[in-house]
Amino acid sequence: MPFSKLISIFILTAVCIGCTNRNNNQNQTVGTPQIKFETEFYNFGTIAQGEKVSHVFKFRNIGSGQLVITDVTTSCGCTASKYSIEPIAAGETGEVEVIFDSYGREGRQLKKISVWTNCSNDPATLKILSNIETKNK
Repeated sequence: MPFSKLISIFILTAVCIGCTNRNNNQNQTVGTPQIKFETEFYNFGTIAQGEKVSHVFKFRNIGSGQLVITDVTTSCGCTASKYSIEPIAAGETGEVEVIFDSYGREGRQLKKISVWTNCSNDPATLKILSNIETKNK
């Protein structure tokens, strides 16, 4: 087989593979995801100063595309989060766990958690509330 035919076959194969990969990637981004939390607020009630508490916010992708959480930020260093990192298919569920450390805090505490996704440029906002009871000195 002449060298020019081998080159032609190689180029044709590369183009076909590239088209197949591009179509597969397009299929993954078809549709629009939409996040819907069961609740966006949780009240821990009264907790003792120094106590760590957590709550799991559950959500569903009610859109038609894959949902991806890109980041979760908190309004305070006293609050941390864990979240689903795998894409959530349409109709499927995921979780964002929020952990609040009341060390050094007292009284009413309202904290905001921003959940950044591929749904929109604006984050979903979750809130937690607690009343921290200090120990008698």
